[in-house]
Amino acid sequence: MNIIELDLTQNQQEISRLLEEHSRRMDSSIPPYQREVISLAAYENGVFIGGVTGDMVWNILNVHLLAVDPGYRGHGLGKALLEELEHRARQRGCKVSELTTMSWQAPFFYQKQGYEIFGEIKDCPHEGQSKYYLQKNLKPGSPS
Repeated sequence: MNIIELDLTQNQQEISRLLEEHSRRMDSSIPPYQREVISLAAYENGVFIGGVTGDMVWNILNVHLLAVDPGYRGHGLGKALLEELEHRARQRGCKVSELTTMSWQAPFFYQKQGYEIFGEIKDCPHEGQSKYYLQKNLKPGSPS
C-alpha cells in the first residue's frame, strides 16, 4: 500500500465513485450523489458588499460561507442573501438547510433566521468557544 497526496478534484472524483458504488449495492433506490452549487453576491455601485455560497445534495442545502462587509451589517443584507439562497434551494427541491458556525461568528443571527442548534463541539478551537451545527426546515409551510 502507498498513501500519497492527490489533487483535490481527482481525489474527490475517485472517492465519489467508490461511495456511489457502495450506495448502489446497499440500496438501489438511493439517488446519485450529485452536488449543485449556488453562489450569490451583492454589489453596490460596482463594489462587492457581501455574498453567500452553498451546495445541494439529496435535497439538503449546505450553507458554506456568508459574509457582509462591516459597513453594511445590521441593515438586512445577510438575511436577504440567506433568504435568496434558501429560496433557490427550495425551488430545486431542498427540504432542509444545514450549516456550521463558531460561537464568535453568527449563531444568534442564524437562530433569528429560523435555524436550530442540533450539535455543539465545546472548547473549539479554544476553551470557552464552540462550533455549532444548525438546521432549518425548508419544506413549504414551515416557519421561515
